[in-house]
Amino acid sequence: MATWPPPPDRASVDELVATADIEGFIADGAPLDEYESEAELLFQAIAHFPSADLVPEKLLPILEEIWQTNFQLSEPATEERQPALRGLAEQIARFFGPEARPFVRSST
Repeated sequence: MATWPPPPDRASVDELVATADIEGFIADGAPLDEYESEAELLFQAIAHFPSADLVPEKLLPILEEIWQTNFQLSEPATEERQPALRGLAEQIARFFGPEARPFVRSST
């Protein structure tokens, strides 16, 4: 029997980070792997978290630290990105956190 929710996997984290496109690079034409290093750092940070810890309140500080470091952001610049970072944290929690639900095809 499979464990639910599943633990984070690298491909899903890559996709979630790219879809969030916090800096708008992909929207401006950058390749989909533009955020590969950020996704890798995030994956390393959360790969062994129990699902109960994969909640926005615990994910947001990790994301903020990764963004501040990788993009050399000031505190105000990080605050500007906080809504987008929070959205990414919420997406990760929806997929892997304690409230995650399986996605099934509709019978209609």
